[in-house]
Amino acid sequence: MTKIFLSSTFSDLKEHRVAVRNSIRQLGATDVSMENFGARDEQPAEECIRLVKKESDVFVGVYAHRYGHIPDGSLISISEMEYNAASELNLPRFIYLIDDNFPVILANVDQGEMGEKLKSFKSSLLKRHICQKFEDPNHLASRVAADLGRHIAMTNATKVGPDIAPLPLPHIGLESAHSAAPETPDEWNLKRQGIYAGSRNLFLSHVIRPSTKPGQKFDVFIYLVRHESRAYPTDMSDVQFAEFFMGPYWANKIFPVFQQNGFIGVSTSAYGTFLCLCRVTFDDGSKADLHRYIDFEAQRTGGSAG
Repeated sequence: MTKIFLSSTFSDLKEHRVAVRNSIRQLGATDVSMENFGARDEQPAEECIRLVKKESDVFVGVYAHRYGHIPDGSLISISEMEYNAASELNLPRFIYLIDDNFPVILANVDQGEMGEKLKSFKSSLLKRHICQKFEDPNHLASRVAADLGRHIAMTNATKVGPDIAPLPLPHIGLESAHSAAPETPDEWNLKRQGIYAGSRNLFLSHVIRPSTKPGQKFDVFIYLVRHESRAYPTDMSDVQFAEFFMGPYWANKIFPVFQQNGFIGVSTSAYGTFLCLCRVTFDDGSKADLHRYIDFEAQRTGGSAG
């Protein structure tokens, strides 16, 4: 099970942390966070660094307008120490910065020396990473869910279970398809844009892991993700609900799903492969049909989305 360290200041981001932790658990991962150890901004630095280095596989850093507690004898905050510890180990790092245009409580904005330290830290992060912007807790949770879902899926692509031998990814060179398409690149790109527009940039993704249920082989979480563009919201705020249909094994039931903890998705267990259909209903009444092939037997988490 992937262990994800959540780093942020605490008192100003309590609701954001709750939303992100729920998202992490919904993905079937373990959240390594200060709430599990008696939350407060002044956590002992040594313990925080130990958790990053010894207990974590992935680092998630969430930063708003506070720099964080600076321990005695240190020049940097615990939040920056945690990031540095993750960098030393070269852990996968996902960084989220609050949108500066989003309104916040003035008391939660550092000024003076602390404000300058925060500005310097954020500047360093922007140089090293592609940082995602967030607004409210649900917006943040949906972004974290999409990023971590993709990461976990790719990480598990060749190790979906201890009893299954890793399957090497095939190599099929692009040169083998060179000039084979009868249409021009412009026509292909128009088709791509049509697919994006037809689903409002929404697609299905999934994460699998060995099942915890007797008689089943895999647990799977199937959920909506959105390709980011200026044409549509970055979150799921325009989605009213989604309906999932997975076939006879689930008694041909249609499962309506609303947004919860930043996700729109379903969790289930299965023994073999299946095709999941999803109909998304938007707030304006329009609909989009998506599908995803849940490929267990091929020992990878890839599939078909449309």
